Parts: sequence; structure tokens; C-alpha cells
Amino acid sequence: MNELQKNYLLETAKWQKFLGVLMAIGTVIMFGLGIALMFFGNQLDLDEFGELANLGSVGGAVMGVVYLLGGLIYFFFTLYLLRSANNLKAWGRSDDEEALTKGLKNNKSYFKLNGILAIISLVLIALVIVGVVIAAIAAA
Repeated sequence: MNELQKNYLLETAKWQKFLGVLMAIGTVIMFGLGIALMFFGNQLDLDEFGELANLGSVGGAVMGVVYLLGGLIYFFFTLYLLRSANNLKAWGRSDDEEALTKGLKNNKSYFKLNGILAIISLVLIALVIVGVVIAAIAAA
């Protein structure tokens, strides 16, 4: 690997570290919100929603679980990104081929997870669109 390629990878590692730290903060916030919603969601003032107000405790618990699941997914993004950054930086200091391999492996895992979630999101969006069309046809 030439010096220019090495510099590009090391520059990428800096940005990975920065984004990984931001994502770690976001993960902690998501877990905190999830736990708070699970325990205190029933105290939300939902009187303005009429009959939906009866769903306050269930809705809070459901949203809490959604936030916890989102935090769990975010945790794995963060983990792969920070591992990649740390291994690439270690490689930059010592030219250790194993550190480079681990860094690139974690980088691959980060993008693989991103791709899988993108596919899942597209499928869910398609299902929602089909559901809306069916509901519109049924309501007509």
C-alpha cells in the first residue's frame, strides 16, 4: 500500500472515530428514553386524544421498546465503526497487518448492517404503501 492510500485510510479512521462517538452518545440517549418511556409512559397526558387516552400506558411501553430496539441496532453500528477506527489507527502506528485486516473487517460489517437495514426499510415502505392503497380502495 502506498503512502497516499495509507493516508486516506487513516483520515477515514478519524471520521469513523468522530461519528462513532456521536453514535455512542445517541445510543445512550435512545436507551435512556426507552427506559423512561417504559416506566413513565403511562403518566403522559393524553386526555386530548379522547379514547386513545386509555392506551397511554401501553403506548408508552411500546414506544419504550421501540427506542430500546433502535438503541440496540445503533449500538452495533457504533461498535463496528469504533472497532474499525481503533484498528485502523493501530495499523497506522505499527503497520500491523492484523490490525488493518480487523479494521477493514469491521468496516465491512458496518456497511453490511447498513445494507441489510436499508433493504428491510425499503420492504417496510413498500408494505406501507400497499396497505395505504388497499385502505384507500376499501374506503372508497
